[in-house]
Amino acid sequence: MLLKDMSALLCPTCGRTSDKVAFIEAFCVDCYPIKVKTPDSIQLERCKRCEKMHLQGVWVPYSPKKIADYITSKCRGDFSLAVYDVETQRAEFTIVKGDEKLKISKQIPLLIGVTICPTCSRMSGGYFEAIIQLRGRNRLELERYAAMLIRRLEKVTFITKTEEKDEGLDLYIGSSKPVMRMMVDLGVKAVISKKLVGRDQGKRLYRTTFLLRF
Repeated sequence: MLLKDMSALLCPTCGRTSDKVAFIEAFCVDCYPIKVKTPDSIQLERCKRCEKMHLQGVWVPYSPKKIADYITSKCRGDFSLAVYDVETQRAEFTIVKGDEKLKISKQIPLLIGVTICPTCSRMSGGYFEAIIQLRGRNRLELERYAAMLIRRLEKVTFITKTEEKDEGLDLYIGSSKPVMRMMVDLGVKAVISKKLVGRDQGKRLYRTTFLLRF
């Protein structure tokens, strides 16, 4: 009759001993109580036009990495590393206890709703807060300058439309603040005028015109 190693640990859940299977503290690796709490699901919105996603209250370019980082930040528990795969919608957790390392995975459904972001909604409705009026005799110079302004502004806002006039060009810009910052950065002196166009929840709404002469 063989005697069991009296120094071996006995798993209180399944009865296996540490000479047969790896242990973490008083439990075998299969029965060790894992303390990992994950969201039942994660819901995000994505614009069907520009494809930006609404993440933590802000519309940002779609990024699987940002989504993964956001989801793992919502997980809690006794793990040293968490990695989320957007395609499989599974999170893998690495748990380290002493010399033992254990990995478990959990399904976290990612639900992405399709909508239209505020910027695209404004664009489709012809919304604009600012007008840049370019005036001068040299039409080619005006067009080149307008193209430069548009390239800069498209990085921070949207261009509703451009309009050719006998006296020059008008650019209709979605937001006035980026225009003001750009004028300062370029060191451009513009004649600025504001017009009250309405109110939103008691706040006055203005449309700003920037007149540039060459």
